[in-house]
Amino acid sequence: MSDARGESRQSGSDTVLDAEALRKALPDLQSMPVGWKSGLTQLKAREVPREKRCSKNGDGPEGCWWHWSTGTVQYRAPGDSGAVNWDLLACPGREVASRAFKNRKKNGAIGAAEVSMRRAGDESVAYADPRAPYAGPRITMTVRVGTVIAVLTYQDSDKDPNSAQVLESLAQMQAKRLRQAELGQVPTAKAG
Repeated sequence: MSDARGESRQSGSDTVLDAEALRKALPDLQSMPVGWKSGLTQLKAREVPREKRCSKNGDGPEGCWWHWSTGTVQYRAPGDSGAVNWDLLACPGREVASRAFKNRKKNGAIGAAEVSMRRAGDESVAYADPRAPYAGPRITMTVRVGTVIAVLTYQDSDKDPNSAQVLESLAQMQAKRLRQAELGQVPTAKAG
């Protein structure tokens, strides 16, 4: 949770980030490698309405949302070498975030091949999805840092032979920015 300035506060041993804190944790264009440009989705974050949220332990009516705030942005790689979409989901506690990560890990394996990457954050997993009739190939990396799930997807990953390494570097940066936010610091981590 936070005050109106978007600062996080402790909830037991968990730091819960609100929409403003997530917005600050998302990378801005200056945090990205040289040559990257803003994509179709501009940097934004929002709170999930209270009536749609599950309780702090993840229980609630069917269809309730496990996360309490979200953030998203897209950046395009240099040239015509794809784009990376970010989705941040702030959960009300570490246990809920861990369960959400495990669910995403299990569901991500359907029809995709796991890609070996260095761990980012507390937990992470990456999958490569083959070309589908409606979309190009992509690599998705899901990272949990404390109470936040970050999902980074490199769209059209076949256009960059180094897309897996680029995605890994961006995920490491995102994990550092989330850790900084959870510690109450201004996120300053940048991609190599």
